[in-house]
Amino acid sequence: MPFLGGADYSIADMASYPWVVPWQRQQQNLEDFPSLKRWFETIAARPATIRAYEKGKDLSVRPSVTEEGKKILFGQTARSGSR
Repeated sequence: MPFLGGADYSIADMASYPWVVPWQRQQQNLEDFPSLKRWFETIAARPATIRAYEKGKDLSVRPSVTEEGKKILFGQTARSGSR
């Protein structure tokens, strides 16, 4: 299944992709999720995705998050499971 809703790219892919974009800041490793990594790279390579993120680059403002805040927000990994 190449996309979240099946064989075709859909609104599910459009809505989900931005949540995966900051995977590194969320202290995740896409290598731990091979299917997610394949999907993410497929969406990232779409010309429309590239154009959209290029247009939004100047609008993107990232708030500061402390190291303690990162631990609270993003302390889980695929290996640690839920707490």
